[in-house]
Amino acid sequence: MKSWIKGIAAGILVLGLSACSMTAETKTDSDTGKKEEINNKSKMTAQEVYEKSMDVSKEQKSMHATMDIDQLIKVPSQELEIDSKITMDMDMVMEPLSMYQKMNMDMGEQGKMDMEMYMTEAGFYMSNPELEGWIKLPNDMYEVMVGQMAGGANPSLDMNMFKEFAEDFKFEQTDDEYILTLSASGDKFSELFKKVAADNMPAGLEVDEQQAEVLENLEVKSLEYEIFIDKKTFYTNAFNMKMDMTMKVEGEEMHIDQKVKADISKINEIKTIKVPQEVIDNAIDINETMAQ
Repeated sequence: MKSWIKGIAAGILVLGLSACSMTAETKTDSDTGKKEEINNKSKMTAQEVYEKSMDVSKEQKSMHATMDIDQLIKVPSQELEIDSKITMDMDMVMEPLSMYQKMNMDMGEQGKMDMEMYMTEAGFYMSNPELEGWIKLPNDMYEVMVGQMAGGANPSLDMNMFKEFAEDFKFEQTDDEYILTLSASGDKFSELFKKVAADNMPAGLEVDEQQAEVLENLEVKSLEYEIFIDKKTFYTNAFNMKMDMTMKVEGEEMHIDQKVKADISKINEIKTIKVPQEVIDNAIDINETMAQ
């Protein structure tokens, strides 16, 4: 189950900081500034929670996730601003790898777009808003996605890379959850982000010249990461992220301000994902189109 954990791995790995021997503080109420009352106070250390969460992650075979993403992209040289709001629902099963995803994107003046996708051994199907129907993507797309999901970053990244962030790390708890928070900014996080991005390349692929240029000219101005781990199961059940970054692509500077709110549920409850027969029967097969 290491694959979809990678998306939050950078946050969870802050448990490897020099503060790993600390126990969780009682969470402070953001409105009142007072400590919350806790009846179920845990004495587990950050390191113990980390080890437990990594152990149970190996047992995770499926999940459901909902995400709300607010993203503002600015390209000053073109006086371009794209303000988009994205909502996403996703089911995923790991063995064999299969996925269902539904996404709604509102880009304001640039318009709206709704999209659905099924990816299973039976094929890779995607809705086509322009045709108000479905298309079946090339057969090798499934193999490519399997390779990307299975062969990305090593989940046992070197904990020492986070030692510079000890002052930015917070470990709290409520009655039901452990809460891990990382707030960082400046060059040290930009360098970490570049390393994690490079290490997360799919197996067999290397960073090409354009990607290398983007990574080299990437600056993370600020980042806040908040992760919630269930006290009973040690599953990660939610995370929030705020990131402000700047990058250069072919000489064009681009500013990206992104906020992500994600909830994870139904862990190990989803057994299979099947493509509806109606989709299979009515989809335009790209394989056949290319063969003609």
